[in-house]
Amino acid sequence: MNGTNGTNHLGVNLAFTKFLFITPSRDDDAARTRLRSAGAIVARGFFNDFETEGSRDTPPHETIQFLVNDDGHGQAGLSGARYAFQVSSKYRPRLQETDVELRRRLAGNATITSLDGAVRVPQYTSAEMYAYAYKNAVQRASGRTQRNVIIIPISKTQEWWDKSPLDRHMYFYPHNDPQTATRVKGHARTAEAGISTIGRRLYHNPDGHSRPDEFDFITYFECADEHLATFDQICRALRDERQNPEWRYVVEGPEWRGRRVLKW
Repeated sequence: MNGTNGTNHLGVNLAFTKFLFITPSRDDDAARTRLRSAGAIVARGFFNDFETEGSRDTPPHETIQFLVNDDGHGQAGLSGARYAFQVSSKYRPRLQETDVELRRRLAGNATITSLDGAVRVPQYTSAEMYAYAYKNAVQRASGRTQRNVIIIPISKTQEWWDKSPLDRHMYFYPHNDPQTATRVKGHARTAEAGISTIGRRLYHNPDGHSRPDEFDFITYFECADEHLATFDQICRALRDERQNPEWRYVVEGPEWRGRRVLKW
C-alpha cells in the first residue's frame, strides 16, 4: 500500500479484510483447545459477524467471523485448511497485528495461510447494472441460515489488464463476442440465478493487480444449504466461455469451502 491513506494507482481502498486459513499439525483435544484459546484472544475487540443481518457494505464495527471446513481437510494446501477466519477493519495495520498474534500463539502447531483484500467502489457498473445486480441482491442473514461460505482467489491475465477499461467493461454485459462474432450473455446475465440466492462480495488486492505470487481478487460467497446447487450451476456457466468470454482471462486459485460458526 502506498502511504497510509489506503490508496494506490488503481483506486481507493474503503476498508480492508484478511482471511487466515489454518491447518493444525494434529487434530486432537489439545490442538483444538489451543486453537480455541488463540481464536478467543485474537477476537478481542472485534464484533462477531455470525448474527449479522442486512447489508455488510458499511459495517459499523471491526468484525470477525469464524469458519470451519468439515469436508475438505485432507486436500493439499489452502483448500484443505480445517479452520479459517475473516477479520475486517478500516485500519489495515489492525489486521496485520491480528495475523502476527495468531501466528505467535500457534507457532509450531499449525500451518497458516493469509489472503488480504480491500473493499472498493464497483468498477464495472452503471445505474442500470446496480438496479439489476445490487438493488435486488439477497440480503445477508445470520450464519444459522446462510451458513455456507465459498472463497475463491482469482487473478486476471495480463491480456485482460492490457485492454482499455471500456473494453473490459463490455464483458459484464450481453455483447457480441469479438472472437466468435456471436451474441453472448456476459458475466451478469450468466450469473443471474445467484442475485436473489447467493450473497457475494469481491475483495480487491489492496496493493494493486498483477503482483507476483499474489491474487488480484478474492471472491467470497455465502448461501443457505438449499442454494449450494445454484452456486455450482452458476460456476459452471461462468466458466463456459461460450456464455461468458471473460473467463478466457481468469486464473483461478484454490477454492475453500466451509461454514460459518459462532466460534471454533
